[in-house]
Amino acid sequence: MATLDSSFEDQLQEALLDDIQEWMLADDGPVQGAVERSEEILTEYGQRHDYNVGPVIEALAEPAIVRKDDRVIARWGWYHPAAPHFEFGTSDHTVDGNDILSFVWEEPPQWVREEFEKEGDGWRVFLPSTDVSGLPESRFVRDGLAWLRREVTG
Repeated sequence: MATLDSSFEDQLQEALLDDIQEWMLADDGPVQGAVERSEEILTEYGQRHDYNVGPVIEALAEPAIVRKDDRVIARWGWYHPAAPHFEFGTSDHTVDGNDILSFVWEEPPQWVREEFEKEGDGWRVFLPSTDVSGLPESRFVRDGLAWLRREVTG
């Protein structure tokens, strides 16, 4: 009868955690796949709703792996201040300027075309506040995490 060294289970666990850690962060691994899936969702959302989501995508905090006891923890996220608004959506609201708001309005109503100067693809406006319609939620982070769960649990 074969006998195993008393440290066999600990060594096996460490070897498995090493393999999982390496697999999780591989260029073709599940974490990169989840990031890519999230960014695909956000890109499609931006195209569908005519939003420039490029700055959010560029604000990716690179994935990192942390080992704790008997687990491997993957962390990543998008640190752009608009990321939570795209993820969860917003309700209709008023944006107040810090004295004045200024932005280029690409397809403004006639009164804006008459009152403000054309700049680039629109008209540069200066307003004390503006009412904006809310954003629908994109779920780009949650859906990327759901993709990851399906990938690692089979």
